[in-house]
Amino acid sequence: MGKNAKLKNFAFGVALALGCSAFGSAQIAFAEEALPEDGMDFALEEITVQGKRPIWEEKLSPGSVDVIRTEDFKGEQKTLADMLLTVPGLHVREVNGKGQYTTVTVRGSTAAQVGIFIDGVLANLGGDSAVDLSTIPVKNVERIEVYRGYVPSRFGGTFIGGVINIVTKKPETTNVSLEVGKSSYGGRKGSLELTAPAGAGSLMVGVNYESSDGDFKYKNYAAERQAPKYEAAIAENQQLIDNFNANNIDALVNGQVISLDQNQVDYYKANSDAWVGYVQGTGNESLSSDIKENIFTYYENKYGDAPGMFAQQLEAAGYKDAYLNAGWSENDWLDGVREDWLSNGGSDGIMDDAKKNAIIQEYANANVDKEVANWTEKVDPDQSKDMAGYRDAVEKNKEQLKKARDAYRWRKYNDYENGSAIVKWQNADWVIKGTYNKIDRHLPDSVWGGGDVYSAPTNNAVDIDDLYYYDSRRQKVESEGLMLQNRKQTGKLDIGWMIDYLHQDKNYVAEHINWDHYNMTDASSVPFREWSEYTSDKYNFQVDGSYKLSEKSMLDFQMNYSTERMDVDGSNLDKLINDQNNNSTTYAGLRNRYDQDIFNLQIQNSITLDDKGDWVLTPGIRYNQSKITGYSNGKNFDKNQFVWVKPKESQTDGKATWQLALKKRFDDRFTLRTTGGTYYRLLNMSEIAGDGAGILPPPADSSGNGSAFPVPEEGKQFDISAIMTNKFLGAENDTILTYFWRDSENMLQLVRKGKDYWCYFNDNKGTVRGLELQSNFKWSKFDLDLQVTYQKPDMQRKNSVAGYGYTDIWATYQPEWEGNVRLTYNPSEKVSMFTEAHYTDEYFTDSAKDMSSSEAAYLSGKPVADLTVINTGFKLKPTSNWQLTFGCNDIFNEAPKSKIRANIAGYPAGYINNEFPIQGRTYYITAKYDF
Repeated sequence: MGKNAKLKNFAFGVALALGCSAFGSAQIAFAEEALPEDGMDFALEEITVQGKRPIWEEKLSPGSVDVIRTEDFKGEQKTLADMLLTVPGLHVREVNGKGQYTTVTVRGSTAAQVGIFIDGVLANLGGDSAVDLSTIPVKNVERIEVYRGYVPSRFGGTFIGGVINIVTKKPETTNVSLEVGKSSYGGRKGSLELTAPAGAGSLMVGVNYESSDGDFKYKNYAAERQAPKYEAAIAENQQLIDNFNANNIDALVNGQVISLDQNQVDYYKANSDAWVGYVQGTGNESLSSDIKENIFTYYENKYGDAPGMFAQQLEAAGYKDAYLNAGWSENDWLDGVREDWLSNGGSDGIMDDAKKNAIIQEYANANVDKEVANWTEKVDPDQSKDMAGYRDAVEKNKEQLKKARDAYRWRKYNDYENGSAIVKWQNADWVIKGTYNKIDRHLPDSVWGGGDVYSAPTNNAVDIDDLYYYDSRRQKVESEGLMLQNRKQTGKLDIGWMIDYLHQDKNYVAEHINWDHYNMTDASSVPFREWSEYTSDKYNFQVDGSYKLSEKSMLDFQMNYSTERMDVDGSNLDKLINDQNNNSTTYAGLRNRYDQDIFNLQIQNSITLDDKGDWVLTPGIRYNQSKITGYSNGKNFDKNQFVWVKPKESQTDGKATWQLALKKRFDDRFTLRTTGGTYYRLLNMSEIAGDGAGILPPPADSSGNGSAFPVPEEGKQFDISAIMTNKFLGAENDTILTYFWRDSENMLQLVRKGKDYWCYFNDNKGTVRGLELQSNFKWSKFDLDLQVTYQKPDMQRKNSVAGYGYTDIWATYQPEWEGNVRLTYNPSEKVSMFTEAHYTDEYFTDSAKDMSSSEAAYLSGKPVADLTVINTGFKLKPTSNWQLTFGCNDIFNEAPKSKIRANIAGYPAGYINNEFPIQGRTYYITAKYDF
């Protein structure tokens, strides 16, 4: 589809949103709206964020920041991922589908380059390549802050993409609220929230539950494209069945195995029952007796052109010695045998007809019973292995054709159940918070056939059959957290400290083991295929604050230290197998424990450069350091094929980076802002030390000498924004237009380095540039929010041969265009109606880039077609206590139709599904009551 057509699709969604009076938008508060425009006046007024913080906290965020107020979406059953779709520059990928593993990228970053914080505490665990957004509940959340480009110093670490901070509600008034909801595909939601005074502060208790059966319907494109193939296979095998007797008659007669005249041939071909009786010996004549009568002729014909098979008999009769004694070579002997055989004797008298016939007769007599048995079994429809194979092939292909003709499937193993609880006590100085989250879900099968896009065109039976040895896979994730925070303000200093603890248990088990596929896939030796357990404990201590250097200068600082331990166990983690040389080797790297220690020190200064406060400069500097240690319980690696994996290895990385922001306010209606800086992303445990199984530390060379770990990713960024506040089309309008650019080096790429393992290498680099537009309109009864992102990434990968530079590749799962529009209509305080449209441009799923032609380059990326999803709903508040919400997401059921253009060598051209289809049209209803 051309670019114009894609934009027309999105424009249609925008037009629909604008044209329906029953629609509208939740207000997304731009950071600039919350900032006073009277310059950087650092008066120590108070505002509560986690603990007590001054109003100038928001002024210490000089870059692009959006604040999502969850209250604006209440009743809409939106997840964290759904809400993040309303922010420009963000792309949300529901990797395994709704309720499954979900990640977010910012301005073309990878998911690992985005920091996720909850109440200022980093949620990224070292054992995870990226935070799974589906595991973070938002029911008890006040707001979600999204920082892009410049990241304020109060967030530890340097994240190339940006930072998302999820701020839980502050308990203030006494209130009890109950909310329940129902949605399509067996969706159920419920929550209870209580806030009340407690001692010198206030208490909030929240309990939440969500579940879904997840069995939505979609079309399997692989099935659709395979139907002609199965039809042809059925016809071919059926023809062999139908012509089985006639083909065998011709083979027996033409091969002179039996002697039938033409009348007999015609008779038997026309009368299959008579032929079968003849074959089975139930009639007056018998195939076996006729074979015996013709056995001499049969062997003469069969071996008349293959004298080499009888050279051994001639040699035993003494002919070879005589031939060689006459001075002929070995090759001359064989040529002479062939020549004499074919000419029924020769001038040299080595073989006359009598001798030749004697050899044939001897061989025939010795093998007559065997040949009779072989032929009678072969041509008997009830005994023939060929016939059984034809019939079996027909039945199997009929079953596959049935599946292919019914290409509409119900997603299998797509259910989930989530529960969470929060207890938070807070007063002017202290915050104590405890949380509990539990995820219990099946993991759906890949529609691609185990995650390989090249297997997708033939993966016809997915969601019908259990295709692999490990099926009905279930994952359970339980996490508990505890946070204690204190803040004090003394004169010019606002300072706080915080300690927090996070524990997580992540368990996986394949409930159904398909033993028919066990040995075929070598699954008996693959680690983690049957079960795994990951246990993490993370402790964090943080000190942060702000100091008023002068009326025009505010210093903001943060220091934090965290330590995390992750223990790993799983099936076959220590299993021994034998390699080709019969050496006992461990299949995996046997990493079963990891430690990571992180230290962050960050300082920034917000400086007002003039008396009016129109110019503000914000420089910042960071130092970030990480030490990762991997253990393998002292196991012996002397004969291990992964000789570079040691019983204990560690790596320490650290570097200083900087940021700079400059803001100029021209008047109340127009402001310019620019930021820039460098980044140094500390790696997580799995990227450096592997995951204990299929992902290993990379070898420095083919022998594994000198373990070489990946190094942190680095980069630099720049953006410039124009911020405009005005009246437009009769509405109050706020618009921000931002140009951004980022360059990244040493980007990690997961590369397969052997039959059984993968490694991370710093093989990629690239740049991304783009535009973000966000505009908010407010009329008396209508609100309109529009966000559009354009980004153009250019990626390269290091060539496998050293010194040969880089090759262009596609940036995967990064749409060039993405946009969201939402319109809200508020006819009264009791009624609110909304609609929203989200457009996602096509994007590539394979990094390979065939440069032979522009079309080849495009198709080699396996592009996903663009998608426009439109949601709508309305809210009714009959009394001050009640709110009812009715809605429908993806009203045109577009998401399950999403497809990939896949011209894959060896398969018919056409479309395949996304690896994990997404559910489409979803109706929901929510009822909330405040007591």
